[in-house]
Parts: sequence; structure tokens; C-alpha cells
Amino acid sequence: MPTTPRIKEFQTAIAAYGKENLGELLYALAENAAQLSGCERIRIYLEDLTRGALTCVHATGPFGKELTETTFPIVSEDSIVSKVFVSQHFFYFKTSESAKHSLDQECAVRFMFRSSYFMPVVSGGKSIGVLCIDQEYVSEMFSSDIIEQLTELADIVADPLDQARIYHQQVSLARRLETFKAREAAGMMVRSAVKLIEKVSLAAVLVPTYQEGGAQVLENLASYSADENLKKTYDQLGALDLRKGMSLISNYINDQGVIIDDRLLQSLFIADLTQHNLQMRELTETMELRSLYVVPRFNPETRRIICLLNYYSHDLYQFSDFEMGLLQTHAEMVEKVISEVGGEHLEIRVLSEISELLNERMESLQPFLTRVLSKATELIGADTGSIAVVTERDDAKWLVVEDENGTIIGAKNKEWLKKYIPPLPVGGENLPKEERSLTGYVAYTKRPKINGRVETELQGKGFHRSMSSLLKSEIAVPIICDDEVIAVICLNSLLYDYFREEHRRILQIIGSLTARHISDLQRIDRLQGEVNRLTTDVAYKDPHVSSYRLGNIIGNSPKSQEIVDFINTVSPPLFNRIIFWSRNILQEATIGLPSILVTGQTGSGKEFFFNNLYNKLNELYRREINPTGELPVKKTNIAAYSGELTYSELFGHKKGAFTGAYTDRRGILEENIGGIVFLDEIGDADPKTQVQLLRFLDNGGFMRLGENIERYSRVLLVAATNKNLADEISAGRFREDLYHRLSELSIRLPSLNERREDIPDLSVHFLGKLYRTYRAENDTGETPPYLA
Repeated sequence: MPTTPRIKEFQTAIAAYGKENLGELLYALAENAAQLSGCERIRIYLEDLTRGALTCVHATGPFGKELTETTFPIVSEDSIVSKVFVSQHFFYFKTSESAKHSLDQECAVRFMFRSSYFMPVVSGGKSIGVLCIDQEYVSEMFSSDIIEQLTELADIVADPLDQARIYHQQVSLARRLETFKAREAAGMMVRSAVKLIEKVSLAAVLVPTYQEGGAQVLENLASYSADENLKKTYDQLGALDLRKGMSLISNYINDQGVIIDDRLLQSLFIADLTQHNLQMRELTETMELRSLYVVPRFNPETRRIICLLNYYSHDLYQFSDFEMGLLQTHAEMVEKVISEVGGEHLEIRVLSEISELLNERMESLQPFLTRVLSKATELIGADTGSIAVVTERDDAKWLVVEDENGTIIGAKNKEWLKKYIPPLPVGGENLPKEERSLTGYVAYTKRPKINGRVETELQGKGFHRSMSSLLKSEIAVPIICDDEVIAVICLNSLLYDYFREEHRRILQIIGSLTARHISDLQRIDRLQGEVNRLTTDVAYKDPHVSSYRLGNIIGNSPKSQEIVDFINTVSPPLFNRIIFWSRNILQEATIGLPSILVTGQTGSGKEFFFNNLYNKLNELYRREINPTGELPVKKTNIAAYSGELTYSELFGHKKGAFTGAYTDRRGILEENIGGIVFLDEIGDADPKTQVQLLRFLDNGGFMRLGENIERYSRVLLVAATNKNLADEISAGRFREDLYHRLSELSIRLPSLNERREDIPDLSVHFLGKLYRTYRAENDTGETPPYLA
């Protein structure tokens, strides 16, 4: 059977995913299996050796959430799922025939389906999982055509799915190891507390965790008592309920783990527990504990509990100020231990993973960002995420993940959770509330931020832009290169308060490791875009011409030939100036800098003329100066800027010169020293820029905006306009002296209805001007070397 378009599309999609994309691979398999079979209820089980079971890692349709994480034994006679996994044979299951298969019968009854189609997923001859297609009624077997296509789907996805499965389980195991290490470290610390102060009979560390429904409890992370029975009894008491009125501590902390009573912002001493209504009465009745000293450790901004240290005494004992000071220091150390010690292994893995990624040859920005995001999401265990790149639009900075057409510019994963992410403005409290976002705030402040509960943030300063009501918490970290934010990583979770300080550290490690590479790729993409734009500027290329050189211009009209002649005439003397600059000969500066004024109506080919002039000069540059180099070139459109930004674009600015000037910046006339610059729409230049341009053309001197330091540059300036500059001068909008300086060498490009004789040939005027200037300043009677 020939491969269908659906299968080909699936194959292309799968090829784009790596080992970090387990969620995307599972989603793609389930979605295509559902479309092929016409059934919405899909289960995918994968072998999980860390649990010793076949675990449901993806489920769709009703009960999808409940089905996820259900398990079957890897080997069992009582389970069809297990049998299909071992035998690698298909099986069609009906509940009426399943009495002897009790595990599958129980699953079908619990989740209300009547029949299932089980298909093995095999990679390299080894079973890695089982695909289950469930129906709420008993139906006939799928047709052979459908079965064949489902088999093809499984075969395509099997190898990458196996790699992603192994990687995911390794990372999950690493996270469990971190939790174990944190628990062990906390256990060592509470043991030291009992030894530190004689009257402490039992010490415990409690940490907030979420229960089903979103409410938090305080779970016992570690406890210690010299009396083993006392510790055992305490460990059996379970978690502290934080719902209002359910426990003593719920008077101070709400069910979201936030301190609501200011008295717990400091350590709290409870002299006699028997005088209070306790959730755990065993504390006083069985364990005979009487006094309690509570030391909270919390986030000072959100008042959210990080951990709670409980120090119990059998006696009615008032801890001294010295002892309380020791226990407060002890609690601070416990917080550091459980926050930092547990993350070391993951941080080492991050270093390894990102170093491996940087060693791969990736020549484009977007695929690299996608891989970085996938690794970050998987390593941290987030549910989805995105990377937005900083771009400038209308004199403002924006964060862009995808453009208006849905083309990904940055990166995002698990798109079913984040459909479309609009451009977001960079800013803080200066933005109206409806325009604020976490990523925009992070790019603005250059600091990471965690929103533990997005609803709380929306009720406060509002730095959250909702992409899905399912997402409950988020973290964003800036990627900074040369003190400029170039991108922002944002991860999201379906759980409240998922992200912790160790996640912030991991993302900052990823950002610092990738920043320079991302900046380089951005620069390459910009250059490639400029190359593509320059290429499209040339309206015609003969397919028989192997390289584009001056003369390969549209047609052989007299007008076209006159442009060629003009370029051939002026290029040698102009290039001799460039040679002088490359040799750093200072006398030539007395002539002033060369410039060309190009005028003509819109569409007459002003930029096309510039491209051909540049090609000719670059040809000379390679022949005379650097065979493998490129003559520096920059283009800008004056009309795209206004006021100080125009000045900054041309001459640069000093940090703080205006709002948004976060760093020192060189203008294009300084950046392009020794090269050629094209200024389009020169007629729109503001008065301050006109004054500085005139001064610059006289001797190459200029000052950056906000700075008093004289700087110098040497460039060939080509200015273009579609305006009648004589009219602009009469209206007081353009300086006459600048016009005369620019028009010492000028060319007017005709529209199609103008006659050839209307085009003045001013190249002789230009050469005469250069010669007269040289004679006046040298008085030797010799020909200037740059005209030779």
C-alpha cells in the first residue's frame, strides 16, 4: 500500500523532534491514531524500568487525566496489555470476553469503555510500549487498511519515542534522586538540632505540597528524635491540613501556603500544646510533647512558606534567647540545604546537555532555540514553554515568539497548550495593565521572576498574559549578551507553585551558556536577511550569467547605459579615496568626505543604482585590498526614525542619552569606517541631524548623542530622496548648505516617461571639483594620486 499524505506529514513532523520531545511525540501519535481510527479515547503505555511497570504516559478523551499514571505489570498472565507487550502481537479486546483478564476488566469498568484495540510499539525488535484505542461500545475490528496505517504510525515513531522514553526516565530518576538527597540532607540537619539543644525532644522539617484540588498541606520532609519510637509515631501522623480551622498552624498559614498572620513572620513559641486544638492529638496524648518552637522560612515578597521548622520539647520549657538564636540559624541552614543541595545533580546534567548541544552544527537560530527550550522544559519538568526574541518595532522593543502568520521566530513547545502567542511589549509598570506580561517585565528589569499563582499576579501588578486557563504557574529568565537582553525563556506548569529557586538557577545556567551562541546566530540571520534583501533588490538576473556584475542590468536602453557609464566614471576616484583610508593617510581628509546625491521619483531605482555602485567598488576592493574580504556596507532609511533616534542611528549614542538607551551604541557611520553607507529618504532628516551631517562631510568628525567626545570616521556617503530638495529648502525644511555639499556629485534617475537628454551628466563636474580642491591645497600642479 502506498504511503498516504497523512503518513508523510506525520513522518516529517516526527523527524523534527529530539529526545527531549517525549510529550510532542506522544501527542502526535495519539492525535493521528485518533484521526485514523475515528476514536477519541487513546492510551499509550511505555515500559518504565524505574517503576518496574508499563505506565500510561498519555491518555485522551474522558478520564484522560485519571488514566495517566495507571500501570500494568510488564509481565503478567492477567493483563492483555502485558501480553501484547511481551508477544508483540495485536489483540482486540471486548469486555464480554474478559472475565479471565481481570486487570483489563477492572480498567474497562472503572473508565467506562467496552472494547479496545491493543497494538505493540516496537523499536529495534524490542517492545517499548503499547498503543490502546478504546471505544465505549462493542464494535467490529478495524479494517486491514486502518490497521496497516496504524502500524506504519507506530513504526515511524518507535525509534525516536524509545530515545525520548529513556531520556525522560533518566531525568525523572535524577529528580527523584534530588528529592531523596534533599530529604537525607534535611534528616542530617534535624538530627543536629536535637543534639544542639538538650531540651529538644523531636525536630521536624515540613514543606508545602499540593493535594488533589489545588489546596496545600505541610508534608513531613524529615524528622528526628533520639527516641526511635517517638520518631516512628510522628512520621505516621501524615501531613498537616492547611484548610481553615483544620489544624493549629492553619490559623497562621492558608491552604495556599501563604502566611496570613503577621505573628508567623517571626519565630513563634507555643508554651503548652495541650491548651490548643490540635489536628494531631497524638502529639500531646501519645507522644507527650508539650512545648513547640516554630521557625518559618518563607519568600519575603510573597510570604509563601518554603519550609517550616518545628522544635518540640517534652517539658513545659521556655527556650532562652541564645537557644532561639541557635535554632533560627539552624532553620536558615536547613532552608539552604533543601533549596540548593538537591539541585546539584540536575545542574551538572544541564551543563552536559547544553555543552553537547553547542557542539552540534546548527546554522539557524530557530532550530537551536527549539532544542534549548525542549531541554529546559524536560530537565525542569515543566508542562510547556516558549522562548521569545527581542525585536525593535516602531522605536519600541517587543518580544516575539511567532509572527502574525503563525511562523515561529523564537520557539515554543506543546502547542496544544499555547496556541498563538502575540508579540508582547517590553516594559514594567510604565505599561498599561492590559499590555503587561511576565516575559516583558523580565526583559525590562533583566531579572528572573516566578509567578507561583497566575491568578494572584493578575489581581496584583498584572505581569501575566494568559495563553491558557490550564496554566497555573510560570517562570521567566532573561538571556543576556553584552548587557543586552536578547531573548527570554518562559516555562509554564499546570500546577500551582511548581517552580522553585533551583529551577531559576538551572534556567540562568542555560541562558548564560547559550547567550553568545544565540547572539551570533541572530547576527547571522540578520546578515542572511540583508543578503536576501539585497538579492531581491536586483530586479533581473540572466539565468546564463554565473555571477552578477555591473552591466547585467535590465535591458540595454540608453538610460541604463548612462547609469553604467556614470558608475564606471566615478568608481575609480572614489575607490582611490578608500585606498587612502585603508593606509591611514591623513592629508586626504582636508578635501572632506565624498558623497553622492541620488534623486528620482519612487520606483525610479535609487537603491538599485546604489547596489550596482557597491558591486563595482567591492570588485575593486577585492582586487586591490583584500581578495577574500568585503567592502563594509550599511543601509538605512531616514524616514523610519524620528528625532534623537535618527541621530542615534547615524552617529550613535551614550548610555542614558534618552529613554531606552540602555548601553553605549555606535552609529552606522562609525561602524562602517572605511566603507560605503546608503541613506535613503535624506529629505526627511531632522534639523539636528542635518547640521551634524554637514559637519561630518566636511572633516569626518562627529559626536555621539549625549557625549562630548570628538570622534572621526571615513565613509563614502550615498544619499537618496524622492523629494524636490529645492522646494524643501524654500519651505525651510532642508538646509541649503547641506544640499550644495551633497549635490557636488549627483545623479537624477528618470521615470519611464522622461527623455534621455533630460539626465544631466555631472561626473565631469565631480572630477573637476576634486582636481581643483587638490590644486588649491597642494599648489604643485601635479595630478592628485587618487585621480591617477
